[in-house]
Amino acid sequence: MTERPLPPLVRVSSIGNQSREAAGLRRRAARGEVRAIATGTYVESSAWSELTPRRRHVLRARAVVDRLDPGVVVSHRSAAAVHDVPVIGDWPERVHVIDPRRRSAQTTTGVVRHAAPLAPHEVRVAHDLRVTSAARTALDLALTSSFRDAVVAVDGVLHRGSATRGELLAGLDARSTARGCVGARRALDFAEAGSESAGESWCRVLLRQLGAPGPVLQKAFPWARGRDIVDFWWPEFGVVLEFDGVSKYTKARWLRGRSPQQVVVDEKVREDRIRDRPEVRGFGRTVWAELERPELLRAELIRVGLPLRTMR
Repeated sequence: MTERPLPPLVRVSSIGNQSREAAGLRRRAARGEVRAIATGTYVESSAWSELTPRRRHVLRARAVVDRLDPGVVVSHRSAAAVHDVPVIGDWPERVHVIDPRRRSAQTTTGVVRHAAPLAPHEVRVAHDLRVTSAARTALDLALTSSFRDAVVAVDGVLHRGSATRGELLAGLDARSTARGCVGARRALDFAEAGSESAGESWCRVLLRQLGAPGPVLQKAFPWARGRDIVDFWWPEFGVVLEFDGVSKYTKARWLRGRSPQQVVVDEKVREDRIRDRPEVRGFGRTVWAELERPELLRAELIRVGLPLRTMR
């Protein structure tokens, strides 16, 4: 689905800091009609309120980068926002960029400058921004994040076809002396294109930590009028586990014209249909809150009959 264009920015520098228009802009800001998202840069408050947190960060990046040297490239979590690479947690307050000319990182008001080399093929243009490619973005996150967050990012680019595993491995090989390389390689080895969301990726990481056997992802169970696809399937134990994210009941992609109430009803019918299959002996569900409390996920796995090794 094509995203709507981002709202226009109004820059004091373009209208003159001492001009009547600039004074009027500051009065509008005092009344809350426009919002300052970077020094001397404003956006209509009504337009800002309609943006998702991710798209707000992309707009903030546009506001900030125009004030920087032309050689910088939007990177890390800021590039993830531009490419819609999945992440867990809030988008950063500061915009992250790579400045190939720097020898060390620098954090200033509104900007984090990373010092790293960039090859031409690792740079793209999106939303009027020079930004690291999806593959380079995933690698930067894998090198600087926890195992969980690295897997979430790499799963995301693999699932969307934004990069291949070979491209990611080649990119990591080219940075074999970089700090965090060992952890990043572990994440690449574990990553799967079958994970469809950040929640599913996080769940996979927890399943590993809880000592669960490796599941089959996106298993399809055919029936007379289609097929039911489940998130996690352990054929040797006959166990299904579904991750229920909020998006299943709120986003148009999943609603497909249905009300959230109808989605709940349809999901119950679907669950009953899967439970009735002779090869299915246990059906479990987990939600985001249980990922934040792994002991609850562990209890659900035990309830449905999945054997676990000792929790690490």
